[in-house]
Amino acid sequence: METTNRTPYQVLCIHETDVDKNLTNIFRQKILEFKQDQLQPAGQQTISIETFRLVCRAYETLSNPDKRKRYEQTKKWEFHIPVEHYTLQQIVAEPNLFSLLENRCQNATLREINSQHPETGQTPLYCAARAGNVKAVRYLTECGADPDLKQRSKSTALHVASFYGHPDVVLCLLESGANYCQRNAYGNLAEDEALNSAVRNSFTELKKDPYVQAAADQLDWFKINAENLPHPDYQYHTLSQTLLHCASKKGHKDLVKWLVAKKKCNLDVVDINLNSALHLAAHAKSRSIIKYLLDNGANPSLTNRWGMTAEQEGSIQGESVKRIFESIRNEDMFKMAAEGVDWWFQYHFGDKSPDATNTAGVTILYVACRYGKTAVAQWLLEHGANINMRIRDGSLSTSLHGAVYHGHISTVELLLNYGADVNLRNKYGATVFEEARSDDMKKLLQQYRQNMKENRFISVHLFGDGTSYGNEPLVKLQLPCNATFAELIESMPERLRKIYTHFSMARRPLNINTDYIPVVSTVCRARYGKTKFIELPLCVTAHESARYTHSGHVMGPELPYLSVREFHKKFDEISETAKIKIRPIKDESQTIKIKNLSFIFPPECVENSVTLYVNYIFPPDFQSFYLEGCIGMFKTRYSNHENRLNKMPTVTFTGETTAQLYTWTQSSAYWFTSNSRDTSLPLIDGVHAFIKTIEIIPSLLSLPGDMFLQNTLGKPLISRQDPVPCRCLKIREHNARVFPHIAYHGTKIQVIRSILMDGFVMPSTVVSSGLRVIPPSNHIARGISAFGVADFCNAIFISPSIHYCSDPCYAVTFTYDDECLFPVIECAVKSESYRAFPSTVKSYTAKANDEIEKIEWRLQNPADIEILSILFIPMVKSRSKAARSRAKKLGVDPNRISSKP
Repeated sequence: METTNRTPYQVLCIHETDVDKNLTNIFRQKILEFKQDQLQPAGQQTISIETFRLVCRAYETLSNPDKRKRYEQTKKWEFHIPVEHYTLQQIVAEPNLFSLLENRCQNATLREINSQHPETGQTPLYCAARAGNVKAVRYLTECGADPDLKQRSKSTALHVASFYGHPDVVLCLLESGANYCQRNAYGNLAEDEALNSAVRNSFTELKKDPYVQAAADQLDWFKINAENLPHPDYQYHTLSQTLLHCASKKGHKDLVKWLVAKKKCNLDVVDINLNSALHLAAHAKSRSIIKYLLDNGANPSLTNRWGMTAEQEGSIQGESVKRIFESIRNEDMFKMAAEGVDWWFQYHFGDKSPDATNTAGVTILYVACRYGKTAVAQWLLEHGANINMRIRDGSLSTSLHGAVYHGHISTVELLLNYGADVNLRNKYGATVFEEARSDDMKKLLQQYRQNMKENRFISVHLFGDGTSYGNEPLVKLQLPCNATFAELIESMPERLRKIYTHFSMARRPLNINTDYIPVVSTVCRARYGKTKFIELPLCVTAHESARYTHSGHVMGPELPYLSVREFHKKFDEISETAKIKIRPIKDESQTIKIKNLSFIFPPECVENSVTLYVNYIFPPDFQSFYLEGCIGMFKTRYSNHENRLNKMPTVTFTGETTAQLYTWTQSSAYWFTSNSRDTSLPLIDGVHAFIKTIEIIPSLLSLPGDMFLQNTLGKPLISRQDPVPCRCLKIREHNARVFPHIAYHGTKIQVIRSILMDGFVMPSTVVSSGLRVIPPSNHIARGISAFGVADFCNAIFISPSIHYCSDPCYAVTFTYDDECLFPVIECAVKSESYRAFPSTVKSYTAKANDEIEKIEWRLQNPADIEILSILFIPMVKSRSKAARSRAKKLGVDPNRISSKP
């Protein structure tokens, strides 16, 4: 048993008559002496931990009026407390007990971490700050400790760190979001309590930091310094939080609105715990900020490291927060369509019908098209809206009628691309051709009709090279299936034809040795992903002169295919034949089934009866036709070319929801479809096939089967334990001789298909999907110098550390079933093709075997890197279990967690 003959006055070296006057100053002196002594080498330290513990117990006795009174009466005091009985406040006073602090906090609720002493109001963070235990201060703030909680005299942890002379603690607290503008009971700011110049200098320097000013709600400071601020999505300090994170969690609504409206902050950047600003606002129960962020398109489906959405975090705070999310979900969808609020449909439409009609009988698609809200219309079409559905308000108009009449060119282009019927008549007997009022609209529709008449089905969008050209194509062309580059150039407007004579696909030069090479074949052979299945439009970049010719890219070999003669010979030998007759019917569609195929012919598709022959094979042999994934192949032809269809039928394959309709580009290996997933036949007298795409992650990532290596069991994903436990989609075998080094690239699941098709690309490249790649807003911007490189971001970045590239700065989580995962691309790199740089992610903590000074590899030639696999790494294996654990941590009933995903 510990014993002592010393009184608490003797331990603190204070006279009984000086206690009330000097106790705090004496304790401060003892803390500073001990802190300084701890900086000495172990053999030179003069103050033992036992001595300092005695100091702490003596101060607890004399600073507490009740304990002091008992001591005066009994001359007994509690000079020894077993460590296992320490409160959190007592643990943090001793820096050598950090491991005990970690163990205690792992099982502690947030309420316990922020617990206040019943008499003094002091929190563990306050006591850690007073003791100068910066390691404990940092850990507690990362665990969610509130730096602005006030103790009995209204002082905060920042006040006590300043008063006790700990500049390092002041720095840590300000960086974690402590509000330096709070005053204590004596009217003092924390800065007013500064013991020395080192502390005052800390305040002076840190008040230049935008994050510190955001925590203090200094909107006027931001307005004055607006032009000199870092990028608005810059992530500060150890928590990797943006200014918007800080303002949202602190409840500073006016600052939030300024950051969003004036600085265009990215609402969905996540911090080190994968919390978005919406998460933090919901957790803080800042209802007005929650509503504002949602109204401006914040993504409510993002999940944090505990697998929780913002709504689930908010549901812990009670029904009032939950009702805000419900009110956004319950907005009038027709109002959202008319206003073009496309994010509402993405996040809140749910299981509503895309063919919903309002009380007037007007479809939601018609509303979007009538007001020219192209993004909303595209979302609805992608989710199954009936493009030719007539409105029941008496006019019988279609969405195309509405878009044409009101002059919305881009919306009309979208509808035509999705196969809208241009021949349908409304109540007044008008087709869209009669509804067109502007010359531009009439020209667009006439060109569309001419393209259909001439069987121009291959859409080519030509883009300019570089961000200065914007995100829209220079021109959109329609070409015949086997059009050559000579025909492509000839179809260009004269003003462009004279300027642009060279072309590339995702900056892979199109090697045009002759004008008579087919466009489709050349573009497909230039792609990184060697698949024979094409989604239109082809997005090609046009150049004034030859570009990227020395990049190391080579045209891929022509994929195997049968000549037209060989193909039809093989097909006819094994196919069955059906004869179908389409009658002239005005108001009803005609459905004709041939085994698994359903042909749906629209009303008024023929003026006189038309007979078609359909030859079909279910399923064809892959080896015979080089058509992997094909579940059905058929060709159609007219019995009499004098009687033809004026509207094409749609075709579906019974029981196969993941099969897509493709049409053969004859005399080549390639089959095309529209990226709109339209299942209308583009032409009669052609060969068509239903190709089954493989759902890698259902509803999130599907790929043609010839884009990756399938294992013997036919399952795309295999389990791996190296380099971390994950599921793996293997793309190709590792060619270690040419690409010896393994590296990784964190990404988001939505862009994986594009990366597999185009490979890694440099910033500002237009990829095959038609999007121009730009660096994420919260990364180093283009044109900024770093590490002695003038335009550091103009490159491809990978890492030899899978942990580094899995940081939320790079890898974006997604949910699938009850899991929360993030995707990482495993690749191989040529020797001496890259330069290694230190980490640019300030919040990253090096893991075992990480070389932090060489952890970021920078490449400038996409040909020096080869994709091997896609890794899906679980962050949360069970979201439901993690949510219950989170509720326990927050000290609430797990049943209060909302079930919303």
